[in-house]
Amino acid sequence: MQENKSPLTISQALKLYTGTGFAGTVLGLAAYEVLFYLGAFVCMTLMIMLGEGILYPEAVSNIAETPAGDCVMVFAPTLINIIVLLSQYTKDKPGGKLFRTVKGGFGTFVNYRTGVYICELLSMLLFGAAALLLDITGMAKIHGGLSAVIALVVSNIAAIGVITFILPVKNEFVLGAGSVITMFAITCSCTILLPMLSDNLIPHLVTGIAGAVLAAVSSKVYFTHYRKNRWDS
Repeated sequence: MQENKSPLTISQALKLYTGTGFAGTVLGLAAYEVLFYLGAFVCMTLMIMLGEGILYPEAVSNIAETPAGDCVMVFAPTLINIIVLLSQYTKDKPGGKLFRTVKGGFGTFVNYRTGVYICELLSMLLFGAAALLLDITGMAKIHGGLSAVIALVVSNIAAIGVITFILPVKNEFVLGAGSVITMFAITCSCTILLPMLSDNLIPHLVTGIAGAVLAAVSSKVYFTHYRKNRWDS
């Protein structure tokens, strides 16, 4: 298919595909993640309060003694990242054929997907900051502290890189189930284990660098496959 001149910028492509630009997408993702996390943590705390007959601060302290709260922290951003990644706009999906006629064509799609990765990273950083603030205020405690938050961010980068490799799978059930299992396996294990491996942040740094390289390589492979098998075909 012939492209329509130069592609739209990353911000313009995001606006076209999602209806919001960089700021709106990042803030929207972060807001959903924080609200989901806080709601889930409060529900878990209330169940402990009712079951043991204790007050909220004591229940939160009990949760902080185990990685249970950290697992809850992992759930929201990981799930939302999966949902966003699986939006591929193939021809059989709503808008799929229309997006192939916009200015820049496939180049605009590439910029849209690139923007998605950037937005997911920035929203994760905002979510991490909010999680630490909730930890400081005592509304939701993190067993692994700052180390667990950093581990969550870097493990999501690595998980996104892995998931991108399996995005070409056409069977939607296999793709969805495989993405969920893979994403949660990586993020949960890293968020819990990385803070336990060392007193410094070297394991986190290694995971983040490896994840960034993996994401870059898998994105290139994905775009090549998508162009040949789903965009032009």
